[in-house]
Amino acid sequence: MPLSIGALLFIIFIFIQAKKKEPLLHFRIFKIPKLAAGNIALILLNGVWIPFTYFLTLYLQQVLKFSPFSAGVYLIPAPVLMAITMIFLTGKLVEKFGLKIILMVGFIALGGSNLLLSLYTPVDGSYLLNVLPALLLASFGRALAYIPAQTAAITGAKPEESGLVSGVYNTTSQIGSAISLAIMVVIAAGVSASSTTESPVIQLNEGFQQAFFWSGMVAFVGAVLALLLVRSVKQGEERSSK
Repeated sequence: MPLSIGALLFIIFIFIQAKKKEPLLHFRIFKIPKLAAGNIALILLNGVWIPFTYFLTLYLQQVLKFSPFSAGVYLIPAPVLMAITMIFLTGKLVEKFGLKIILMVGFIALGGSNLLLSLYTPVDGSYLLNVLPALLLASFGRALAYIPAQTAAITGAKPEESGLVSGVYNTTSQIGSAISLAIMVVIAAGVSASSTTESPVIQLNEGFQQAFFWSGMVAFVGAVLALLLVRSVKQGEERSSK
């Protein structure tokens, strides 16, 4: 029911905006070449990252039996690595190799990290061996992919449209994370419910592993779409062409 109401309200919103002379959302912005590609990338990026952190937290707490505080502390390397990568590395790599390549590499790293967790997260696992390598790889991948996706989403917009474009990609990011997390939760719950083992912990873990697997597939889809939809333009070339 909530999804139906949301879809109905969205249709009503689109209808009203199409009739307004000065709409809140000008549909002409969707003619910007990279806007669609950038928004799709952000939808998929958040659609991978949010389930990743959600199920990794559950794995730490419900399978490895860490306390909520300890689980939070053990996730700290993720924002630290992302901040360092975004500040010191991503921009330079984009200037050298272009948006497409770095976006693809970021998605591939995210996909690989999820596959690692889907294969190597036993119920008697350890943080250093089973969690930290995948956490660092995923954090590095997201840090690489986020700036190219965001850049693609705003490139070509007029200065007076920058606020609108920013609102659009922030909204699509939230939509992507919400829908993807809901789907992954359903997958995990279904796998856990159909498990043939009698151990509740193993049942939970099997569901988590399937959620990681399908999140990885979403990331690889993002890499393919980046290859197909994003122009391979380096930032320096893009600035010189304006």
